[in-house]
Amino acid sequence: MAEHIKRRQYFIKGPIQSRYLILTVISMLIPTLLVSGCLYYLIATLMAQELGLPESIYGHLIPVLKKINVYLAVGLPLVFTAIFFYAVLISHRLAGPIFRLEKDLDRIIAGDHSVRVHFRTKDRLDTLAQKLNQVLDKLPKA
Repeated sequence: MAEHIKRRQYFIKGPIQSRYLILTVISMLIPTLLVSGCLYYLIATLMAQELGLPESIYGHLIPVLKKINVYLAVGLPLVFTAIFFYAVLISHRLAGPIFRLEKDLDRIIAGDHSVRVHFRTKDRLDTLAQKLNQVLDKLPKA
């Protein structure tokens, strides 16, 4: 049975983990900026050109737009923060096993063939660990 390994450091492999985090942030920002820009352009175009709204109706829409802005200003950072922390956890599940594998391979290179590779069950790399352990079992005993 695999030993229980609990890592508490969430930023392990800097370059690998930071690439995924940057990709996640970009994946959040670009669509948000595009959609919000198109939405505001549509609203402004409809109000100014197509509808030909009188000042009295236009004046009533301004508070609604301000309220939408407040919701977006409060909601989007909260959603981005939640997604970012979730991305840290997901990238940790990728970077953690790579870090662990490098440490185990360093020990094997140093001549310790008794090392067996174990990952946490949530890392979902059990098949890789099994294959590496099969290779280690076939190595000549030192």
